[in-house]
Amino acid sequence: MAALPVVLNVSHFYGEVLKFSLQVMGPIFIFCRIVDAVQDPVIGLISDRFTRRGPRGRLTFVALMTPLLAGGFYMLFDPPDAWFGNQWLMGLWLTAALLLVHLGYSGVSISYHSHGAELTDDYNERTRVTVGREVFGLIGMTAAVVLPVMLTAPKFFGDTAGYMVLGLIFLPICILFSLPTLLWAGPSVHPPVVHGERNAFIAFFAPLKNRLFRRLLLVFVVNGSALGVAVTVILFYVEHVLAGTKLHAGIVLLTYFIAGAASVPMWLLLSKRTSKAAAWFVGMICSIVGLALAIFLGPGDFIWFVAISVVTGLGLGADYGLPPSILADVINAPEGGDTQGKTGTYFGLWALATKLATALGAALSLPVVAVLGFDPSKGLYSKTALIIVYIVLPVAIKVIAVLLIWYVRIEALRGSVRDEMTKRG
Repeated sequence: MAALPVVLNVSHFYGEVLKFSLQVMGPIFIFCRIVDAVQDPVIGLISDRFTRRGPRGRLTFVALMTPLLAGGFYMLFDPPDAWFGNQWLMGLWLTAALLLVHLGYSGVSISYHSHGAELTDDYNERTRVTVGREVFGLIGMTAAVVLPVMLTAPKFFGDTAGYMVLGLIFLPICILFSLPTLLWAGPSVHPPVVHGERNAFIAFFAPLKNRLFRRLLLVFVVNGSALGVAVTVILFYVEHVLAGTKLHAGIVLLTYFIAGAASVPMWLLLSKRTSKAAAWFVGMICSIVGLALAIFLGPGDFIWFVAISVVTGLGLGADYGLPPSILADVINAPEGGDTQGKTGTYFGLWALATKLATALGAALSLPVVAVLGFDPSKGLYSKTALIIVYIVLPVAIKVIAVLLIWYVRIEALRGSVRDEMTKRG
């Protein structure tokens, strides 16, 4: 619930509602993501240190980071009223809020995901753990779609006040829904992590010695950057290309995430019958087909876009459910050498890759769409620019990811998707 509004609603809130320049916002996003990426390996290493506090030590670190996440999110959507219209002051506030929310989110998610990867050592059980977690994650994303649409509706609070209420109500939600994990989550089945390297820099990037991890990261970053591009401009696309309202955008996003959550059991079953990489490959194809069909849509084609969102939502379920499970296998693969079992460090770099993918999405989408002729702060509303950035660019990126996963082996004890399919043929 915290992740989606940062990449989806912030650009709309600051750009469309507060009229903050997209050409300034893009570099701010990139700067904050770079800082975020640099801190992720450090957070992963700290998370590993917390395993010495017992089998639930990582969750102690989650508890320490949760207030930073909640406070940063609140700041992001509640800027001082007196600063509205001042590009310089709003830029400073946006930067500070993004840095804080990224720190809190990274601290929570890295340690949380690392703990989940250590709950079991079974190949299929890891997928069940990952899938179960991601289903609840997608439910959180669904809430993040519904609440902004509802709160910013004219009959409720309107644009400015609605986003501010979103920031406020996140505080009790964050506390309430983090408590079950912090109080009752199961223990890790792994021993405490011990880093032998004296040089912290070497410890941070030691997992890159694992060639499977390097390949998995490459596929993940390329594939994730396509989603980063599309999500950043989807609200603009629905409003200005499809001539829809925020309610329409909410329905589209709700359909997208519900389809993603509903599809997760299907990907679990397919991964058992083929492989996790093969199932992920099929999910990427679903995303490509769905996005490509959107090129034929125009004003009023809302129902068709909802249908397309079902297809792309299927791909989302694969993108969220399968890669972390593959990663959990790779962490304990023989290819890891002396990095085997150092889960927090791996997930620190994994989080870095996730942020890098999102940063690439922001870097490719906001400045490019502005250059092509869409920038609300300047009164520019080019539909062609939105079509190129929302459809053409993500499809091209996804095709590259598909080719990579087809030819490159990323799974422990399994070949590339092409090799696995050839064996079955």
